[in-house]
Amino acid sequence: MTSKNSFVDGTYTAGKPEYSNVIKEILSRGVCPFCPENFSWHKKPLLGEDGNWIVTENSWPYKNARYHFLLICTVHKTDVAELTIEDFVSLHNLVSGVRERFEISGGALTLRFGDSRFTGATVAHLHFHLIVPSLFKSGKKKGRARPVWFPVG
Repeated sequence: MTSKNSFVDGTYTAGKPEYSNVIKEILSRGVCPFCPENFSWHKKPLLGEDGNWIVTENSWPYKNARYHFLLICTVHKTDVAELTIEDFVSLHNLVSGVRERFEISGGALTLRFGDSRFTGATVAHLHFHLIVPSLFKSGKKKGRARPVWFPVG
């Protein structure tokens, strides 16, 4: 993160007033919003946990996402190099469970890490996004996925 607070960066909240206000509050408190002791800004229930990971729906999903889940490490990690084999096993288990529960046949699993000037992330604490796009309901593109913009950089 490039802000004074190494936990969050408000640069990438434009056009999302509620989320922007939440990030400003987190900045003022100087805490990591994804560490378990600070996980109070998140509005959605937990859907599962495995090892040091939890899965939940994103409180502020991206436009055109039918589903937008967050897989969040319960241990404060900020770099992909900190991930272990056990982390990947837990992630596999959680993603498999969510796919089965929500009957997901396709989507994207993404991770940002490092300096937010390069990643576009608002939260430094490692977390994966599992994004399933919504479908066009009519016209030539009926049944095709709507694009979901996941910014990097």
